[in-house]
Amino acid sequence: MKTEQILLAITINECGSITKAAQKLFIAQPNASNAILSLEKELGYCIFERTPNGIKVTPKGKKFLQYAYSIQRNLNNISLLKDDKERIRLFVAAYAYPFAEKAFVKFCRNIAGAVESLDCRFRRIGTIKEGMDMLLDNTSDVSIFVCNRELIGYYEKKFKQKNLISCLLGYTNLHLTMAENHPLAEKETLNLMDFSNYPCISNAGVAYSFVPVEIENLLSEVQFHIVTEPGDIRVMLLNNTENYSISTPYSLDFLKEHHLVSREIPHSERGVLLLIREEDRKNSQILTYIELVQKEFPLWLNSLPAGDGVK
Repeated sequence: MKTEQILLAITINECGSITKAAQKLFIAQPNASNAILSLEKELGYCIFERTPNGIKVTPKGKKFLQYAYSIQRNLNNISLLKDDKERIRLFVAAYAYPFAEKAFVKFCRNIAGAVESLDCRFRRIGTIKEGMDMLLDNTSDVSIFVCNRELIGYYEKKFKQKNLISCLLGYTNLHLTMAENHPLAEKETLNLMDFSNYPCISNAGVAYSFVPVEIENLLSEVQFHIVTEPGDIRVMLLNNTENYSISTPYSLDFLKEHHLVSREIPHSERGVLLLIREEDRKNSQILTYIELVQKEFPLWLNSLPAGDGVK
């Protein structure tokens, strides 16, 4: 087995075809095909299944690629040893959580003056699958997302199968947020179905029904459903309108600043999980960021509204 064959398999997986991978690596397509066939013969199993619609990764191929990406990462680290400069890399993929963003900012500020080379990136994600995939293809070193409490055990098994380690930071409920002048904002007793005639805003996770049955019932009745990640666009859609959002709770300061009110949705408890690769469990930079996250998380929880909910 040659390193070139392993890297070729990774490129084929990323390109979706042997022909495109060969073009990217500037090698002849027949040579690429022969190299992969030779590797599969040596391994004793197929990495890719050839179909009329292209290639598909086999179950054993998925496991092979996990180890292949690990080899690629370690090869990159080995190549950096020739440079005397201390290089720091931290790629974070997270839901739109202020505590994750604040920890990232503190990490960058604390480390910037102490090293000669710094490569830090923060990307927002909307689903568990995104967080897992980015860890496995080396586009993230830490992923942070939420999971329904009832599904945490199920996902823990999946994490273990993919050599990923999780840390449960804590729990939070979904909140329903609307403008202060929303027709239902001042109603003392609210039922979720009261909102069925108003436009709903949510992120991809809620849109894909990773929610309690009460919210699924509401969404099945909603005629106007807008899917967007948290950010300025969501705030603009909420301000002075009859729209409402179902999402992670906003802080009291944020609600006050944007003239919004929020109600907790019962039976919607979700675990906030942090995920890393098993091979990185002793990586000092990743551990530093995790420590910052663990300090910011309780501060964020304390900033959230407490009070009436919806039924």
